[in-house]
Amino acid sequence: MVNILRNSTPILKLVRWPNLIIVAITQILVRQCLLVPLLKRAYMEPQLPVGGFILLVAATVLITAGGYTINDYFDRKIDRVNRPDNLIVGTLIYPRYAMAYHLIFTISGVILGTWAAILANQLYLALVFIMVSGLLWFYSTIYKREFLLGNIIVALLTGFVPFLVLLFELPLLARAYGVDVHLIIHLLMIWVPGFSLFAFLLNLAREVIKDSEDFEGDRAYGKKTIPVIWGMGAARWIVVTINACIIALLMAAWFWFVRDTITLLYFSVTLIIPLLIVSAMLVRGRSKMMFHRVSTWMKVLMIFGLGYMTVANLIMNHLK
Repeated sequence: MVNILRNSTPILKLVRWPNLIIVAITQILVRQCLLVPLLKRAYMEPQLPVGGFILLVAATVLITAGGYTINDYFDRKIDRVNRPDNLIVGTLIYPRYAMAYHLIFTISGVILGTWAAILANQLYLALVFIMVSGLLWFYSTIYKREFLLGNIIVALLTGFVPFLVLLFELPLLARAYGVDVHLIIHLLMIWVPGFSLFAFLLNLAREVIKDSEDFEGDRAYGKKTIPVIWGMGAARWIVVTINACIIALLMAAWFWFVRDTITLLYFSVTLIIPLLIVSAMLVRGRSKMMFHRVSTWMKVLMIFGLGYMTVANLIMNHLK
């Protein structure tokens, strides 16, 4: 048992296991804390079987793991400069093994995703997993070296994680309830894409921060990141601007859609004030350590943002 744990530790580090847990929890929260209570209002319920949903989550997690693996495989030279103490591929794991793990994770994810699409009687949705897998490959090999394109792709894929749950449900709901689904569709298309937009913007900001943290290695190997092309100062102010947009959207969401005290307190304490603190750190700071701290803060804010789903569920079920 000890040997098994010791041998699996590098693989768990390679696939960023805490991030994979966040991916799985995100999709579970979307189904249980958003779709279930919203559909309950219209006397409906989710139509994707539990088994199909489990396959959907597993497919998303596996393809994400494959994406992390192939990214580290192609980034091992740059990581020797940017993160020499955290280098995995080439030190803890042979490169050819990393490629094998990528293929295993990705192919398994596509198979499970196709199985979920079959259970949903919507086989065309299997194309989503094939396209995302291909996009992750081309991101690691080509797109991440292009100016801004790589950042946008990663942010879009992050925002797609919660939306994928709704994407599988919509055709099933339309088939089960017909025109009656229009009674609730507008709420579904506000809540779930709202979280997707939040995840997209916050991850976009974090990607720019990580590029600032990795400035030296990226510049040495010719990556066209925002800090390399426009400078560190421009990168910091771009993140501050994105943070300001997130704060404005949070306040707009509260004013137009929720308008309750619990939401206002949650947004203020866990998101808005921390975003202001992070922005102040970026304006005043310059060191690589500061960028690392801000990157960690942004990950925590992502968790708090997704955690609002539990608050929304409480409001919808007990306080409305």
